Order: sequence, then C-alpha cells, then structure tokens
Amino acid sequence: MRLPALNLFWRFFFGLLLAALLPLLATWYIARAVTVENAERLAESRLKYEASVIASRADGWLQVNYESLAEHADTIAMRSMLPELQRPVLVAITNHQPWTQLAFTVAPDGMSLARSDSLAPINYSDRPYFKTAMSGQPLGQIIAISRTTSRPAWIFGVPIKDETGKVVGVLAKTNGLNELVDQIANAKIGDTGRAILFFPDGKLAGMTGAVFDKELRDWSKHPLFLSRENVRGGVLRYVDDGHPTIAVLQQVRFGWLVAVQMDESEALRPVADTDHTMLILLLVSTLMAAAFAAIAAPGFARPLVRLTTIAEDMSRGHFDHEVPGVERRDEIGALSRAIERMTRSLRLAMERLGKDGGGG
Repeated sequence: MRLPALNLFWRFFFGLLLAALLPLLATWYIARAVTVENAERLAESRLKYEASVIASRADGWLQVNYESLAEHADTIAMRSMLPELQRPVLVAITNHQPWTQLAFTVAPDGMSLARSDSLAPINYSDRPYFKTAMSGQPLGQIIAISRTTSRPAWIFGVPIKDETGKVVGVLAKTNGLNELVDQIANAKIGDTGRAILFFPDGKLAGMTGAVFDKELRDWSKHPLFLSRENVRGGVLRYVDDGHPTIAVLQQVRFGWLVAVQMDESEALRPVADTDHTMLILLLVSTLMAAAFAAIAAPGFARPLVRLTTIAEDMSRGHFDHEVPGVERRDEIGALSRAIERMTRSLRLAMERLGKDGGGG
C-alpha cells in the first residue's frame, strides 16, 4: 500500500523534530550512563561507610567483652575453682558491665560452680560454648533469646587454665545485645536501607526495624549470608522479596557479619530523575517543533499554492493574473519572477498568434 505524500507542515515538523531529538537523545544516553555509574558508586560508598561504622562498633564491643572475660579467667580466684573465691569476682563482673546479665563458672563435668545470681547449680555439659571452651579453644559462643529480657543475648565462655596450661573449667557469661541491636534497629539508611547483624551460624542478631519474639530468625539460607565468602569488594546484588537489592558485607570479630542493604531503585533514583527530566525535554522539543512547523509552513505553503493556481490558469489560457511574491529575495521570489516572465512571454505569444490569425 502506497503511503500518501507528506505536505509541507509534516515535512517541516519531522525535519525540525529530527534535528532537535538526535542531539537530545545522544545527550540522554551519555547522561544516563554517567548518572548510573555515579549513582551506583555513591550508593556503594554510602553502604560501605554505614557498614564500616556499625562493624567497627560491633567489633570493638565484642573484643572488649572477650578480653575482659579472658583476663578474669586468668586470675588466681578463677584458677582455684573454689566457688567462695569465684563468686565475688563474678558479682564484680556483672556490676561493672551493666549489659552483663549473668556470669558463672562451669566445672569440667558441666555443672556450674559459682554464679553471680546465686541460683542452684545447672548442668551445662550439652552447651556448645562450654564444649568449645573446655576443648581449649579461646572462645565458645552461642546466641539466644534471653529468658530475662526476651531479647537477643550473647552467651560465651573462655577456658580457665591452671599454671601448667591444663583446662580446669570454663568462665562464661550472658551479655544482652541491647547496645548493638538498638543501634542497628534504629539505623536510618535512606528510605529502604537497613542494617543487619548476623551470628556466625546465620542467626539474625539484629536488623533495622526488627522486633524479636521467642525465637531468633534463621537467615543461613539468605543470599546475604550464603555469599559472605564470595563477594568481591564486599558488594553484593541480589533480589530480596522481589526487589533488586544492593548490599555491602563486612566481617566482624569471632565470625560475626554486618550487612547494610538498600533497594536498587532507591540507589538509582538520580537515574529516574534524569529520565524524567529528559522526557520533559523531549516533550517540549516535540511541541516546539510542531509550533515552528505550524508557523513556518504556511509562510512557504501559501505562495506555492497561489503560484500553482496561477500556473494551472495559465495552462487554460488565462494570463491576466498578478503574480505574488516577486519582491521576495528567496527561492519563492525567484520562482515568482520566473512565472511572471513566463506569463508575459506567453501573453505576448498569444497576442501575436491572435493578430496573425486575424490577418489571414
């Protein structure tokens, strides 16, 4: 099917539109690529900074508590494995560190010897942290919901060794994680960002906006935790609840892990702003092209339509028209003058033919 020919308006319109849009589209392409790169770099830098701040605080807090317990485990009172000597030290530990909920010692058989709360002995032989510390490892640890506060608590133990280096017991304590968890729960990272604290086994120790109940959430199958060993540069991209997400991971002491994430849509919000601005410019360019075409096309079309009418009348033998536009200094003026000359020539030729015919 043959398409109809375009009139002058549409030719002007598409010509002006093409001239306006080509450089605009090229600018949009370049600006968008630069904006995407800058937005991603800025988002990654922000996430790395937030992760570094949180990880630094968590690392320092964990180290201070470990070193304090290890130093107390090396005292004469603890080495004695005598409850009457150990208990004053355990009470002092609890009073000195307000986040400490309980400090206690455990004999090699797993039964507690002394406790800061003076409760009856409890069998800890099946507790992983006791087994690890009793085997001579520097630290055994678990995370659990505290029965006292119903919030996450860090329960850890260190070996008590005699002068020969033999492990004779375990010094352990239960620490509330309020300081770390509250910092993470109240972290403000944009509109969609959140900070997450993982225990080494993948249990969720803290998260922005999270409310803990009777159980700790298991995130060991989450992309964040699964990718902890393979992330290059600490930056990870994955889909979380249907949302493309950018995250930064940072290892903390004793196998803990800090993650900070945000929706990719928020990170790339400057790109959306750029697209919105460029779409407005495209619309304005289209409207301006239409306006210029509407203004300019009639100025060219009217003289041409008039000259076409004159030419058609000339073909029918009418030569008495006044040709418009002869005063113009453009191509239409040149055409008008040419038609005017042709009109005079044809008029004279017809007059001569008339005379010759009359004479015969």
